[in-house]
Amino acid sequence: MIDSTVKKTFQEQGYCVFKNAFSREEIKELVKATDKALTLPKNVDDLLTINKTQHVHKILYMFEKDEAFLKALVHPSILKILSSLSETPERIVPTWEDMLIKIPYEGVPVTVHQDLALQSVNHEIFSLGIYLHDSKPNPVYYLPKSHKLGPLTKDEIYQVYEEQKDDFVPLYADPGDIIIHNVKTVHYSEENKSSSPRYTWYLEFRTLDQLRFDSPWDEDWILSRRAIWVSALKQHAPDMSHWIEDEENLKDYLNPLNLRVSHTNDHINYDQTNPYNHF
Repeated sequence: MIDSTVKKTFQEQGYCVFKNAFSREEIKELVKATDKALTLPKNVDDLLTINKTQHVHKILYMFEKDEAFLKALVHPSILKILSSLSETPERIVPTWEDMLIKIPYEGVPVTVHQDLALQSVNHEIFSLGIYLHDSKPNPVYYLPKSHKLGPLTKDEIYQVYEEQKDDFVPLYADPGDIIIHNVKTVHYSEENKSSSPRYTWYLEFRTLDQLRFDSPWDEDWILSRRAIWVSALKQHAPDMSHWIEDEENLKDYLNPLNLRVSHTNDHINYDQTNPYNHF
């Protein structure tokens, strides 16, 4: 279990920092795997770029890029967080994974928002940001207790920002720290003007029940994602086998295992007209 003060801070403020979650050697391995992913020609379609400069700001499908990411998915620190923050950790599904890349001197800003695109608004969903670099030169700013405001439209977000801009708190992370935040917590980050890069791997988790009764995704998508989690547990955290209660139902998804399960498809996409889509 994570420290009770961490959980209490998360519930009250909408965010918290879990210090020293990954060791220096583990972080070096993830940085090396990320740098390699950025250079391989086969990954070009998974590298999202900024039109102005064409530099990469995000990498998709990290589970596929290197075994280190599947291993990190079920890292003991992540399992501790899930054990503490999820009511049914044995029913966990990793619903999001991408690597945010902020290059030195011109890493793009992320405008003020909640993480509501393709999100549940009826449950308390949380996201983990695993920091591979020091964030002190370019922290994320969070508005304390803003998760209690509920889902906000674009216009409401900007009104909150204008009225409370001085109340946002920068959270500083060292390499290996995890920042946990409620997806409804209002946050933003500025342009990275420092001489150092900032890689942050974001993971989001929900339960099978949350996905089945309060999400846009169908059963095939849910089981495809669940299979990634179960496979990672079996390979890299076999002592957590008691969290696997549905392997028989996943046999068609585990062999072969699909590590490229997109968040969008022909039926599910980002609705640019939706006022709760902040981008």
